[in-house]
Amino acid sequence: MIQPMSRPPTNAELRKTACDLACLGANEARRWLGRVTASRKADNTPVTDADHAAQEAILYHLAHRFPDHAILTEEDVAKPHRHETIEQTEYCWLVDPIDGTRNFARGVRLYAVSIAVLHAGRPIAAAVFDATTDLLFSASLDEGAFRGEEPMHLTDRPIDHDSTVAISSFRRREIPLAVRGWMDRYLFRNHGSVALHLAWVAAGLLDAAYTLECKLWDAAAGALLIQTAGGTITGHDGKPLWPFDVANYSGQDVPVLAGAPTIHAALLDSLRSRHS
Repeated sequence: MIQPMSRPPTNAELRKTACDLACLGANEARRWLGRVTASRKADNTPVTDADHAAQEAILYHLAHRFPDHAILTEEDVAKPHRHETIEQTEYCWLVDPIDGTRNFARGVRLYAVSIAVLHAGRPIAAAVFDATTDLLFSASLDEGAFRGEEPMHLTDRPIDHDSTVAISSFRRREIPLAVRGWMDRYLFRNHGSVALHLAWVAAGLLDAAYTLECKLWDAAAGALLIQTAGGTITGHDGKPLWPFDVANYSGQDVPVLAGAPTIHAALLDSLRSRHS
């Protein structure tokens, strides 16, 4: 059982808790893999019983450990009274119990559990459980970024024809002209999970990631991984993501562009030039 704390937590302790929660959610999700079907939420996005079960496992333990912290989650919360309101605390946990639900619902083991905690609107600790490898990525502002127990440090390099860019689907928006240009010059991947894309950029498995259709709980943990590993992540307009006004967030898209610094700068320049 995760024990409650009687003093303000350190960033290292928050990272440990984020890791514990991500593993709890992953263990619960694994029990359902291959035996669920997806239904549709009000916004027409898919959800499964596993999403709810994994989220409940996470929130149950989070409420026991930090009852004075707020939460912001992808799925509906069954017992919101267990948590502090966003207006009453500077700590807010962002929880995506299964990022990659479409993959999960088809029995494809290509999804993530994403956990981040924000303090005053900025991520300070995070964990992303990668179900493809059972590997845990984590970070805190004090300790840096980790792949399992090994520190992660991004190697910067110029963009070239071998650079691999993860691009999420464009379902509700027209593909930007700059992205159409990238398709002639770089390699592309879409694994169906923004959290995985960002974690893999931080680990150097991908060179960059770009998405227009992204929620805050999809990106917060991966954003801290990239930041603490030495990468760059911004909005698609180049503006900083943080601090974020979580009290007034209601699920709007949060477009992001992430990568090693030189590659991020090159992609951002092309986005801006096509919009000028």
